[in-house]
Amino acid sequence: MSDIYTLRFENFRSLQHVSIDLAPLTVVYGPNGAGKSSVMYGLLTLKNFLTNPNQNIPSLFSYPSVSLGGLNEVVHGHKASGALYISFQASTSKDIASTFALEISASGGGAVMLFDTTAAEDIRHWPDALALPVALPYAGNQTTEAPFEVLNSRGDGSPSIPGMVVWNGLFLSATPERATPLDAPAVERLNRRINLPVEMVRQTGFVPLRRGFSKPVYGFVNAPGNLWTEDEVAGLLASSDERYRQYDVSRYMEQITGKRFQAHSLHGSPTFTIDSVPVDSKGGVPVSIVNEGFGINQLLYMLTVCLHTPYKIVAVEEPEIHLHPSMIRKLAVAMAQIATKEDRHLVVSTHSEAFVVALLTHIAKGQIDADDVSFVLAENQQGETSLTQRKARENGQIEGGLEAFMAAELEDIAAFLDVA
Repeated sequence: MSDIYTLRFENFRSLQHVSIDLAPLTVVYGPNGAGKSSVMYGLLTLKNFLTNPNQNIPSLFSYPSVSLGGLNEVVHGHKASGALYISFQASTSKDIASTFALEISASGGGAVMLFDTTAAEDIRHWPDALALPVALPYAGNQTTEAPFEVLNSRGDGSPSIPGMVVWNGLFLSATPERATPLDAPAVERLNRRINLPVEMVRQTGFVPLRRGFSKPVYGFVNAPGNLWTEDEVAGLLASSDERYRQYDVSRYMEQITGKRFQAHSLHGSPTFTIDSVPVDSKGGVPVSIVNEGFGINQLLYMLTVCLHTPYKIVAVEEPEIHLHPSMIRKLAVAMAQIATKEDRHLVVSTHSEAFVVALLTHIAKGQIDADDVSFVLAENQQGETSLTQRKARENGQIEGGLEAFMAAELEDIAAFLDVA
């Protein structure tokens, strides 16, 4: 059975006590101010800590598109003495489940790993938790540890493997006290498993709600593991090391818009341009991506980030903005394909009924597996967000219907027909 990834929040903005499970494509929908963006910002807060814990608390709440302020601005109810808690869990029915949790308060914070070994047949005497109180900024120079014992996986009656697991708030290391080279695969697998939540969070990308490319010419830069700026995304599109990934980006662009992209080096200069090129029979000329409309411009940026090889999770804010409904429908299908074929977990916030209906339609046609898409209705009442997971059925119906979209339409229809 594949892993189930679960995000939990306590006292983070309007997310007081909520959790959601992530499908390959998780669609969070609901009205403005419902808390959809907070789901993504919570995930990015975990990433900020794991990639650079040695920064002050307001920096943990600073993302590529927005800075939320300090703890008082972010904690639910704006309580100066409050604390917030965000966690990410990786679980399965056949192995150890591990959870990375971060607590932040005015007095400091805590990095915690929680474990559930109920389903793990080869692990005994494993700790339930490893907690490390830290002061923020945190230099990563503290550790806590606990003994463990793992059954030998060779099945030859060899003794179990005892050892010590060490947690420094950022990475777990399970080291056996004694082991032969034959035990190395079991120990390596164990380390991968227990570090899965922190590695998934580290490999999280983000597509903010803003124009993707704003310049006609870019300089070559090395493509980093994280794509935070348009120059880094542009550099990836022009990198000779990423040509196969470029083909994928261009293929999805053509599928959605009928246009491909091309990066052209400028002769005698360490710079390049990014152009969109029509591929239909009606002709047309290449256009610099900066001169394309907002929708196509942002779409190229989004596809590049979603297909970036190091990423395992990508959060995308309202990808349908400035796209015509016909393109929105194609985008929805493309995102489902990227999630399943490229082994991604895409977390998408949307206001678009067309986006949701396109997914449901293709589920009904059998072109998208209902288990690959999760719909989450976000609602806010009196400053507190509820996240309701809505399962799509194989016939394309969604549990609870689409009342988040239909309520306003029904109100308009009733007014138009003068229905009391």
